Amino acid sequence: MKKKFLLALSTTKYSKEAIDYAIDLTKQKEAELKVVFILDSDVPGSVFEKLTDIGFIGDRPSMDLQEAISNEYVDQAKQVLVEIKDQSKDMGVECETFLEEGDFGSKCLESIARFSADMIILARSRRSFFSRMFFGSAVDSLLRQAPCEIKIFEEE
Repeated sequence: MKKKFLLALSTTKYSKEAIDYAIDLTKQKEAELKVVFILDSDVPGSVFEKLTDIGFIGDRPSMDLQEAISNEYVDQAKQVLVEIKDQSKDMGVECETFLEEGDFGSKCLESIARFSADMIILARSRRSFFSRMFFGSAVDSLLRQAPCEIKIFEEE
């Protein structure tokens, strides 16, 4: 039975190194590759909060601006998935790509179960110990809960 690898990405959890690793490992092990890009539900709100904090926009951003940023977020995710699919095809690796929306950790756990993944490959932004302690980390949560092997790529 073929091994099943899951590569989970988001705008804040994205790594070219993780992508290359997932495709290379899948080829070496003659496994199946599933790639899920999770539109983390917190990101658009964080963008508006930052723009409001620095005074770039008023307290109430327009619906047009919110929609434009959300659409750009979706378009970027779709482009990343197309690039991964093309890179996989060039390497002779079949992969399926999926676009999900929601909480990163929860969607990863759902995807592990849905695909019966033997391994999940993730990227994690380097943050201070105190930042992780006070604000938590989806990757740290997955380390405690995931029923499969986890490979993490630390990004600067």
